[in-house]
This record gives sequence, structure tokens and C-alpha cells, in this order.
Amino acid sequence: MSRGTEIPRPGSAGAAGSGASSTAKGPTNIVGAIPLGVLFVCVASFWAMNTVAMRVAGRSVPPLTVAAARSLAGGLILLAIAKRRRADWPRTRDEWMGVISLGLVMTGLSTACLFLAAKNIPAGIVSILTNTMPIFVAILAPIMLSERITRQTAVGLLIGLGGTVIVAWRSIDGDVRPLGIAYGLGGAAATALGGLLYKRFPMPRLDRTMVVSSQLLASCVLLTLLAIPDDRSHMRFPWTFTVSFVYLSLFGLALSFMFFSELMRRGSGLQSSAVSYLATVLGVVFGAVFLHERLSWMTLLGGAITIGGVVIVQSPAFSAGRRRPS
Repeated sequence: MSRGTEIPRPGSAGAAGSGASSTAKGPTNIVGAIPLGVLFVCVASFWAMNTVAMRVAGRSVPPLTVAAARSLAGGLILLAIAKRRRADWPRTRDEWMGVISLGLVMTGLSTACLFLAAKNIPAGIVSILTNTMPIFVAILAPIMLSERITRQTAVGLLIGLGGTVIVAWRSIDGDVRPLGIAYGLGGAAATALGGLLYKRFPMPRLDRTMVVSSQLLASCVLLTLLAIPDDRSHMRFPWTFTVSFVYLSLFGLALSFMFFSELMRRGSGLQSSAVSYLATVLGVVFGAVFLHERLSWMTLLGGAITIGGVVIVQSPAFSAGRRRPS
């Protein structure tokens, strides 16, 4: 694992000193008990299917309106769960800064960019562009977290990037708008910044469900303001929209952010960001299966190289997870 800011883990001396000892016995430990590899695959799958669901939902309802509505739905569902567990609200200045900053950047700005990208370009290309996040993390992590890029991590990132380029080069057949590309890269940058903010504001005292629900409700305010100019005169609600919206609210948003926050807490920012490489490959595959976007043999080659890069980057994190005391 690259050396970076140490985040207190449940049951450790650092966690106890920061008031997290009660959290270790609480419901947050449900997510904490999931093996790191399972979290990794789940987050990648959720993110990949998001691009398909966003594109389908955007055919019936303006994208920013969908984004605001799903943040509200996901936030209220998780808030109800958090209050049922008697989870505490954020109290300190750092906790509120963490919740608000994460809400505005990771679940607000990033979500807006992703929905607008999905409206303008094929889902496979959205997945490829937004999952360039590790490049932005590699730029920001040394500045924000003083993390050093190890040789193994650097090699894995470069291999994964090479595989992503191959996938992008030949895999998708469809119209590509420059604005959509800009939105996709903007979403990647915002997601990278949000992921690093998880490390900057770990909020170990708070239940993870409360953290995510609070940031979703904060993002809903921003997304609602951005959605004001949307033209809603031609909105319709077929069953495909309903299924997509339910998926986006529950799996693509609430669960994915809970799982990803746990990935960021237990691994370094650079290692956890490698999940985006696997999501790239899955996004292209899902686009081909559900939206009939063309899948070529070059995609398979690029996917194999990408997964190789993921394995190289993630192997220190998996080893550390196996060595953790139960």
C-alpha cells in the first residue's frame, strides 16, 4: 500500500481515540465486514451499470431532473435507515464540512456531469471517460494526502490506462459529441476529488449510512438548482424509466457510495481508485448487452490488459485486508 494519511480503523487505538469505538460495534461494521475484493467488484459493477441506466432514464426525463430526484430518494431512504439505527447527526465543524463538501463535489457536481455525459454520448464511452478517475487521483493525492506513488502502483496504473485506451480506441460505434466528452472528464475529476475528500474528512464517529444520506441530501440542493432550466413539458414515465430510476437510486447511488466510502477508508486513494478500470470494461460490456453498442475483439484485449492493471494496483490492498485482525 502506498504510504499516505493513516485513517483510523474500527477497533484500533486511533479509532478509539477519535470516538469511533462505539461505531465499531454498530451497524457501520456491516459494510466493514464485507471482504475488500467483494466491495471492489460490487462498486465497479454498480458504476458500470449506472451509465446504462442514466442513458435509459434520460430518454424520458431531463437528466438533471432525474439526478436531483434520485439524490432525494436515495438520501431519504438511507436517512430513514440511519435514524432507525439511532445514528448520530453530524455535530462538529469538520463533520459538517465533510458532509457538505462531499455532497457538493462527489454526489452533486460529479453526478450532474455523468448524467449530462450520458445524454450526449454512448454509455460505453461515458464509462471509459468517467473511469479515467485514477489519473486525476494520481495528480491530486500527493497534494491533498501526501500519498507517495509506489512503483507497483504506478506500473499498475499505466497498464490499466493502456487497456482503457485500447477499449476506447475501437470498442464503441456511435456519435461522439465534444461536449459529452468534456462532461465525462469533468465527472471523473469531480469523483476523484470527492474520493480524496473521504480521506481528508474520515468522520470515524459517524455511521456510514448517516454520512452518505447527509451528503446525498446536500447534493440534492445543488442538483435541484442546476435542474431549474430543464424543459419538463415532454416528460413521460414508461416502465423502463421506473426500473432505471429505482436502480439509480438504490444500487447506483446509495449502495455504491456506501461501498466506495468503505474502500477509500480501508485502502489508499490510489489503490481504491483502480476500481474505475474494472468499471470501464464492465461499462462497455453492459452497453453492448443492454443498448446494443458494438463490442469488438479489441475491447476484449483492452479489457484483459485493464484487469491486469487492476490486479497489480489492488494486490497490496487485498493482502493488507487479509492480514487485518478479525
